[in-house]
Amino acid sequence: MLTFLRQEIQLFVLILFWVLASAFVPVLVYGLLPLSILIFRHREHFPEILFGFIMVLVLSDVHKDIHALNSFKNAKNVYIVFISLLFLNDSGRFMPLAKVFTLFLPFSIYSIFPLVFSPSLVISVQKTVSYSLLILVIPNYVLYCFRTQGWPFVRNLMLFLMSVLIIGLYFRFSPLGFVNGRFRGIFGNPNGLGLYCYLSAVLFAVVNSINPKLFRYWEKWIIYGALLYFLVFSGSRASLLALGIMFVFQRFFSGSVFVGFMALLLFIGVFEYAYSNLEAIVSFFGAEEYLRVNTLESGSGRYFAWEFAWVQLQSYIVFGGGFGTDEYVMRSFYEYLERMGHQGGVHNSYISLWFDVGIVGLVIYLRSLFLIFIKASRFAPMSMAVLFSVLFSVTYESWLVGSLNPFTILFVISMTMLSEEEIVLADPEFQGSDNMLTLDVESAERHALPGHNPSTL
Repeated sequence: MLTFLRQEIQLFVLILFWVLASAFVPVLVYGLLPLSILIFRHREHFPEILFGFIMVLVLSDVHKDIHALNSFKNAKNVYIVFISLLFLNDSGRFMPLAKVFTLFLPFSIYSIFPLVFSPSLVISVQKTVSYSLLILVIPNYVLYCFRTQGWPFVRNLMLFLMSVLIIGLYFRFSPLGFVNGRFRGIFGNPNGLGLYCYLSAVLFAVVNSINPKLFRYWEKWIIYGALLYFLVFSGSRASLLALGIMFVFQRFFSGSVFVGFMALLLFIGVFEYAYSNLEAIVSFFGAEEYLRVNTLESGSGRYFAWEFAWVQLQSYIVFGGGFGTDEYVMRSFYEYLERMGHQGGVHNSYISLWFDVGIVGLVIYLRSLFLIFIKASRFAPMSMAVLFSVLFSVTYESWLVGSLNPFTILFVISMTMLSEEEIVLADPEFQGSDNMLTLDVESAERHALPGHNPSTL
């Protein structure tokens, strides 16, 4: 970690400069971010462009009470547009393009159509463009960074994500870092911190599955331990359970896809039984306070929100109303929902997507999502464990619908790592090259499922 901090000291100093500018002269941030990107581009520091974007998204997610950072909530739009323009200008260096983009291209094209029915056209257009740009740009930046720097880039990426959590330790000694006794770090709420830890752990598990030698044994324990520490103190029940699902099913799918699916069916049955007897189980382990047993029955207000959203959804059920429709509808009834004890949005990515792109768009999106993980499972069997874990997580949060948050980008990076044969089959000692990678046959045989011939690639 210390070596990484020394290598990236300029990046962290620059981030500090962004924060100071936001605190004292907020308008400067809108010029500093593009200037920083140009400096990174001039020096061929493409990983720093990606790290900077992640940091901007994190800073944009801080609580509204931290007024000094409010400018990042709009400045993140400038960042994604600028790195997209650089990508389009230098598109030749990114060829061939990442598979995540090509597989999600049908959804990106379709998502334009629901704008016709949008109740807030300007916002919907912005969100539609930003989502498409995220799917287009981020996978290709990740793949290009790997092509040029190899596994050191992936290692530095994980260490950067851990650095964000370390920065949040400052708020352990401030009332701003807590909400009802739950720690939130520099994030807007405890569930945000929980999601960040969960998705960082998913990415770390993916990295370790592909290249077990990248991190030393003790480093793995420290990183997993730190992620679990922050996750537990965030009190995010859904993220904690989703992470457990991934680790459990990773074992099953690593052995056999068939065994993995049988284990999944068993889990569904056990989960249904456990859920119907949840209060008794929680009381037996003495975890009533931590698991907030008084909110289990209502799902912290989620079940009421889902019922209310379902009624409102009938107006957008086939084609949707464009990105942002779910937020528009929920905010329109904010006072009523607050009186009923619910604050926030839909808290379900499926319903949110249904609002935004209708049942047609939801099917197209899920089709692309499943295709990515099914194709990835040929060489990385744990891909299916990641998929089922994420499908559970998005049942309780709408993070998958947002493009400019610090969560979706981590999932997109994980999908890129799993779906690109250049990464999955790369030599564990690969240090980067300006040329295309040559697939390592031994690695292919190690990752391939029984009966699959890697030579047919």
